[in-house]
Amino acid sequence: MPVAATLDAKKAEQTNGKKPTPSVPQQEQAPPSSVKDAKSPVPTKENGTLEKDVATAKANIVKDIKSHIPGAFPVVARIGWLDAYKRIDGPNNEFRDKSIWMEEFASSALFGAFWHNAAALFVIPVACYVVFKLGGGFVSLILIIAFGATYYKNSIRRFRRNARDDITRELIKNAIENDVETTEWINNFLSKFWLIYEPILSESVVQIVDGILVDQTPAFLDSIRLTTFTLGTKAPRVESIKAFPKTDPDVVLMDWRLSFTPTDIEDMTPRQLRTQINPKICLTIRVGKGIIGAGMPILVEDMSFKGHMRFKLKLMSNFPHIKTVDFCFLEPPEIDYVLKPVGGDTFGMDIAHIPGLQSFIRDQTHAILGPMMYAPNVYTLDMEQMMTGGASLTAAAGVVQFTIYNAKDLKNTELVGNSDPYVKIRLGNRPELATTAVKEDTLNPVWNETNIILVNNLNEVVCMEIFDKDNVRKDRPLGQANFDLKTLEEEPIQDDVWCKVLRNGKERGAVRIRAAYFPVQAPQPSADGTEMIPVESNHGILAINLAQAKDITRTGKTKSLCKVSLNGRVVHTTKNMSGANPAWGSDLDVFVTDLEAAQILVEVISDSRVIGSYKVSAKKLIQDTTDKVDWASLQGGEGTGKLKITGVWKPVLMGDDMSPSVHKPAFGVIRVQMMAGRDIKNVEIGGSSDPYVVITGDKSVRGRTKVIDSNLNPVWDEIFYVATSSMKQTFEFECFDFQKVTKDRTLGRTEFSVSEIVEELPDKAGYAARPAIERWAPLKQKDGGTKGELHYKLSFHPSLKLAQEATKAEKANVGVPAVVPVALPGTAPVETVDTTKPSPQNLENPVSAAVETTAATLPPGTIYAHEALDYDSGILVAHLIGADLERSNTYCEFYVDSDHYQFKSEPQKSRNPKWNEVADIFIKELEYAKLVILVKEKSSLEKDLLIGTVTQNIRTLLETTPAAGGRFPILDKTDHRGSIQLKFEYLPVPIELMPKERLDNMGNLTVNLMRAKNLIAADRGGFSDPYIVFKVNGKEVHKSEVIKKTLNPEYNENFVVPITSRVDDQVTFEVFDWNQLSTAKSLGVGSLDLRNIQLVLPNDFSVPLKNKSNQGEVQLRVKFMPEFLSSSKKSSLASTFIGGGANIVSSGGNLIGQAGLAGVGAVSGGGVGSVGKGVGAVGKGVFGGISAGASALGLNNRKERSDTRSSLEAPVPILPSTMMPQSPEQKQAGVQSSSSTASLNVGPSPVPRTSIGSVRSHTSMVFDGDDIVGEPGNLTIHVIGADGLQGVDKSGTSDPYVKVSMGAKTLLKTKVRKENLSPVWDESTVVPGITGHPVTLNFLVRDHNTIGSDKDLGEFDLRLWSHIRPSEGVYKDDFWATLSGSGGRLHLAIEFEPQEGSDGGKQKRGLFSRK
Repeated sequence: MPVAATLDAKKAEQTNGKKPTPSVPQQEQAPPSSVKDAKSPVPTKENGTLEKDVATAKANIVKDIKSHIPGAFPVVARIGWLDAYKRIDGPNNEFRDKSIWMEEFASSALFGAFWHNAAALFVIPVACYVVFKLGGGFVSLILIIAFGATYYKNSIRRFRRNARDDITRELIKNAIENDVETTEWINNFLSKFWLIYEPILSESVVQIVDGILVDQTPAFLDSIRLTTFTLGTKAPRVESIKAFPKTDPDVVLMDWRLSFTPTDIEDMTPRQLRTQINPKICLTIRVGKGIIGAGMPILVEDMSFKGHMRFKLKLMSNFPHIKTVDFCFLEPPEIDYVLKPVGGDTFGMDIAHIPGLQSFIRDQTHAILGPMMYAPNVYTLDMEQMMTGGASLTAAAGVVQFTIYNAKDLKNTELVGNSDPYVKIRLGNRPELATTAVKEDTLNPVWNETNIILVNNLNEVVCMEIFDKDNVRKDRPLGQANFDLKTLEEEPIQDDVWCKVLRNGKERGAVRIRAAYFPVQAPQPSADGTEMIPVESNHGILAINLAQAKDITRTGKTKSLCKVSLNGRVVHTTKNMSGANPAWGSDLDVFVTDLEAAQILVEVISDSRVIGSYKVSAKKLIQDTTDKVDWASLQGGEGTGKLKITGVWKPVLMGDDMSPSVHKPAFGVIRVQMMAGRDIKNVEIGGSSDPYVVITGDKSVRGRTKVIDSNLNPVWDEIFYVATSSMKQTFEFECFDFQKVTKDRTLGRTEFSVSEIVEELPDKAGYAARPAIERWAPLKQKDGGTKGELHYKLSFHPSLKLAQEATKAEKANVGVPAVVPVALPGTAPVETVDTTKPSPQNLENPVSAAVETTAATLPPGTIYAHEALDYDSGILVAHLIGADLERSNTYCEFYVDSDHYQFKSEPQKSRNPKWNEVADIFIKELEYAKLVILVKEKSSLEKDLLIGTVTQNIRTLLETTPAAGGRFPILDKTDHRGSIQLKFEYLPVPIELMPKERLDNMGNLTVNLMRAKNLIAADRGGFSDPYIVFKVNGKEVHKSEVIKKTLNPEYNENFVVPITSRVDDQVTFEVFDWNQLSTAKSLGVGSLDLRNIQLVLPNDFSVPLKNKSNQGEVQLRVKFMPEFLSSSKKSSLASTFIGGGANIVSSGGNLIGQAGLAGVGAVSGGGVGSVGKGVGAVGKGVFGGISAGASALGLNNRKERSDTRSSLEAPVPILPSTMMPQSPEQKQAGVQSSSSTASLNVGPSPVPRTSIGSVRSHTSMVFDGDDIVGEPGNLTIHVIGADGLQGVDKSGTSDPYVKVSMGAKTLLKTKVRKENLSPVWDESTVVPGITGHPVTLNFLVRDHNTIGSDKDLGEFDLRLWSHIRPSEGVYKDDFWATLSGSGGRLHLAIEFEPQEGSDGGKQKRGLFSRK
């Protein structure tokens, strides 16, 4: 027994965290010598700890035996089955059941009672034989046989009894699972017990109800009394019970059918019928006073009830052993009654006979009870709390912090425009708890609102009803989303949860929420267990009880109520009660965010007049309740009024980092390569869809591919980077069909979860990438089916954590390490390694030596904060704080190297908006990336009004903006439109970009066609009439003029063509011999490899022609200027300033500049000399073969930072350290035009000829530093005619017209010339207000169709300052422009009239200069 006591003591120590003193029962006590000589039968563990414990226990037993009281119960004993028969796996447990031990080595088929009996039959004859051989007599044999027979008889009897019990038990189990049990024994008991208990129950009900009615009697009534109450003589019945045995061990689950039908007399005996009394309730209302008063009875008779209920009991080991009881109705109950409001027994009429009233009352009853206790809703009774004197059933047991982030894809109910959604939040069918703000004209609203919901249990459902706000009619429902609070039991904090919005059983969008449950903290026992210590927290629930008041008025007829306010906000209003001593008996729970500052105000109000008030701090109210001070004096009353009020504090632990308003920093980026699609859904009637893909995340669009015209198997091969901040995020790829006029139509969607590609490391140590994903994902359609597939690749790249260096003050402290980590999620603590070496200096000043020589060992994936800008790629965290504007209802759009915004804020109606929103934008190349912020005013018109812009180089922002943020001027042209407050962070991402992703992969290629040599003679006279056609990716971009009768033509023609990818784009040309009557004959083809050319600088090529004799060559001089090119097909304001129009550019605003390529613009302003020094060298760019001149611009070696970088960065205004708006003089900054001879033109052409080949909407509006900058004035455009147009009608002709536009603005639309391929228009228009900034005019020739859409015949983009050169005195030009697309030429003439008072072109202004 000492060993057993030791084991119990050790088990108790493991369970309770302390070491009890073991002892032995009285009957096991022995002298010290016997105990000392005893040997433990328990084997020793490998580490020897158990043997030591046994020895210690023996010594303690010897020590305590002397003082042990005889007959006393031992301190540690095995009581009950749980302790006495508890089995622990392993052979060292002495309580181990030996049969169970044997069953581990032998199955029941090999070890059991059957084999025992068989063994007995074998052993008995063998034993008889052995005894007989050894000389035993017949007596011995008889005894052995008698023993064996007795054993066999008992064993067989036990075996049969156990088998019979097993069979009966299994049959009962099956019956319980499939059938219901009759309960006549319960009904027999109830029928007899009811006659005894019903009078007592009725008396108790009358006493309780009468007490309440006396207090609640209105002043105009004399009294209200419950004069009669009886439930009759027939007892309730339990019709059947069905139990569910397959539940958890501590759960009892049963279905009960109950009925209370006292008017049903079929099963009653004659004796019971003679004494039967039906249920009856009589409420007497007395009107008037004294003898003139009269009583009016209200009768309720013949009540009946039938219901099918489910009970779920949760058991526990402590008293009262039933923790909770959950019950609900599995189906709506049947309730019947007879109600006679007037007339009494004699003349009363049952109101159920009134048509429609009975069904109305029944429906209202179900509507009230349904959310409370109709399945799947359950009503919970906390028996533990009730039996132990806890709070009431309605008392709050915790809080749920519920945040609604945003919704997406809501159903539109408006005929014109979009819905104005808002959300009502409630629990079940209860009154609404909160209402969000209304978001106007959007189907993807963003709320970001947090509410605190007090709950008494988690068996509730949060209902989010979404409505469309209507100022005239009733608000229309858009659907409802539900969130089950039961899920918070296993995962108390759930973020980024998407709840489906359903209406009429159909999905109508989704709502993204965050829910966090924080229970009330119960007091914890002290170390010695003698007292309970409350948990300290500044957040919690204040339970206030307004019991009653006394002497508040001089007359007893005054009606009064109480209003309770928390920090000036009314949180509760009691009901009106009459008398000078009203007993409200009102309980309320309020959530307090700051207990120290909470103030409670209680006002007693009568007839809208405050007749008394009591103001107290929450802490004092709690302390008064603890000190049993319940009554408080009212101030301002008519007499000495007092109020009985108590307050109980329920602490709730909510960490500061639990606030959903705190921005969660991104922990990495996901690289999405949208490859292609196949078998895309076709929604066009007379052609094929024009598909493109939009990538959307939580709140906004993250990326958009280019549009592929008329192709059901498109190939995009575009790369996007999306920042991610949560493992629960999902990103959606939705394919659309581009429409020029109407809204784009969806072609299907698919999505992926962040958890598919990202793995969270243990202990929140960070995030790691899972294997890259490449898949063909089916596109889900609106009807639930699938049509088409998208091919994409995914890979994850985590961001680096930052460790901040210690300040000088921290370094002065010996205990502070040299670096401390920034408070970022997953940041590991910095380990310090002392590398101090003993030296005389260290001995003299050990403090400074220790600090200076302390080296910090950073965890993996962590760098110093000052090293962040050494990484080219990373995540820009832009905090949009607020603004000071001249207009209201504004929002912001953020652009970084894209013609689609990466972030869009919510509109704010104030002129001083406080957005407090955060944008996470991936930066590919920090050195050249540029941030453009458009501030717009929300308008009811088609396009929102642009207020102004903020443009800045991102590296400059990060280097100059204070950590607390700064203010930046919002500019519209040169006008100051306000200021915006921003704050920035940068999270580096170590990633290697592919060559085609870099900014220097995109730009404009300027081609100077100089000459051709030694061409093939195609004519009989030994000459040719050569002209050259240039193509990009097979599309014609330029056609030279024809040089007659020569084999060595001189062209000296220039043209500019946009190159979207130097890696992928193919530039080819073909030389033709022109023939007037027959088709042109090819003289050879050639191509340019753009991957190996120098950037910015001229490249001379002599390209040999490929033909049968490999004869001839073409001499070219090309220059590639990297810049961002728009890929947008829609004419939006974003594409206007980035790459398609001139609304903003033409009016003086340089918004994007060199597509983020800051160094390029500086070349023309004085950097040419440095560039020229490295022309002969060979750089080490990503394409190879890029010159050192490009390296000087920072295009290759981006990791090397020099002091000369400032001269190569973007020529944008750099704000001072105060980040305040500058004066106009300070804002002027420009790039001087180049005076270098590094030009593409080798000499003037006899006939100046310049054409700009382009692909529609792909021409950037921002020019390189060599482009001419003009001056202010008015422009006259003449559209004269065209020739060589393509015939697209059935007759072989076309009906052409010309549309001239500048950005999104149409300047001129000519008349339609019917059936003409060489039309003459001779129409003109005047464009006033031209500034000296770059301007591009778009000339689009189209074929007019009366039925169907017009067709494009070709287009031409005119760069104004390439034709109008004020510095050279050239103010007009007349020329033929080659149309891109299907060919043809356009005859144009332009004339420019300088503004009076201008320089006349004598002085060139820089790209960023202001007038």
